[in-house]
Amino acid sequence: MARVGVVLKDTKILDYHRVSEIFENCLDSFSCNGPDQLDIVILDEFRSYVHLDETLGKLYNISREVLLTRSLHMLPINIYFESFDSNECHWDILFVSDEKDLSKFHYAEYKLFELPILKNVEVSTKYDGNGDQDKYEVSALGGTFDHIHEGHKILLSIASYLTSSRLIIGVTDQELLVNKKYKEYLENFDERCNNVIAFLKVLKPTLKVEIVPLRDVCGPTGRVPEIQALVVSRETIEGGKVVNKTRLEKGMKELDICVVNVLGGHDEDDWSEKLSSTDLRKIIKETSSA
Repeated sequence: MARVGVVLKDTKILDYHRVSEIFENCLDSFSCNGPDQLDIVILDEFRSYVHLDETLGKLYNISREVLLTRSLHMLPINIYFESFDSNECHWDILFVSDEKDLSKFHYAEYKLFELPILKNVEVSTKYDGNGDQDKYEVSALGGTFDHIHEGHKILLSIASYLTSSRLIIGVTDQELLVNKKYKEYLENFDERCNNVIAFLKVLKPTLKVEIVPLRDVCGPTGRVPEIQALVVSRETIEGGKVVNKTRLEKGMKELDICVVNVLGGHDEDDWSEKLSSTDLRKIIKETSSA
């Protein structure tokens, strides 16, 4: 088993066409039979959730594409940033571009790489402003979170970034998943909840996380007046509209709807994921029957 870390910074001027080279250098660090893990740590501060969303999408996409060249479909990738708990991370191998950053982390050995920086580029200021971090005291999101993957982690990351105190997460109850493909390989409710909690515990340990079984479209957003924002993917925007209609009918304030780009998508007509929960269940089925 190998836990590998990659430390990145200067993401506004990274040459993303060459970032794959960094992850390719990590491939030989992983064992053939796992379980292994790849963690990416971003040292930059983000002032906009849209900028964070774009950066997470690029890095999750690029790193997964590299892992897929070795058929590492199931190898988990985590991206940590800002206030993550570095004491929870102990890497067997840590890849860094600057030895000065090593003192922040726990590792058995390290390797240096050259950060691929764009030359003569003007740093964009379109995401500068007052900042979105901890903008809402109470936020919410929902999902199945089956075989937690990069798309789930981006949603959870943006929600944690936007939320200062309390994050309410609706996790789809088992009874609503009976028509899913490869349902026999679905994780049970407790497994799905535990994976969400484990990810957020490292990502933002100060956050109070509440998990609620999701049995209808609105879930806790239709009952809890303190919620201020709902984090959704582009494919579930319509659900956000239903939530706000329901809240108004019940005399509650509308929620701010914070839309996260779907992993791998480029515009509203090009929605794709490198690996969905259905894909992962299919892979598990094929592997177990091989």
